[in-house]
Amino acid sequence: MFDRFANVIIRILAFVFFVLILAFLFHRASGIGYAVFADKPHDATGTAPECIVTVTENEKLLDIAKDLEKNGIVENAYISALAFRSMEGYDRIRPGEYILTASMRPSEIMDKLTEEGETEGPTNDQQTTGN
Repeated sequence: MFDRFANVIIRILAFVFFVLILAFLFHRASGIGYAVFADKPHDATGTAPECIVTVTENEKLLDIAKDLEKNGIVENAYISALAFRSMEGYDRIRPGEYILTASMRPSEIMDKLTEEGETEGPTNDQQTTGN
């Protein structure tokens, strides 16, 4: 009788342990998913210094993200690489030097790296002053 009772208790404890492990893994996975898709800046205060980041020809997305992490622009290179991969235009990143800050959202960083955010014509100030 005691062996049967101990067997039931062990099975219940194993089941509870398994459920707790699943809950922990789900919580960690949802945190990573939020970090990838949140589009929040690393430094939301807006006081982050500017850094010059150089992107070379055919540089891998993870290497770019590691450079950004090294310069303090993003918090985690792997999560940032996943975030950039989930955005449109990641395959159109152009080589060059870029001025970036930690107060930029990942989508703003991607716009800079692909030069989608820049206009080719004169700015509004140049149009109004005639320069």
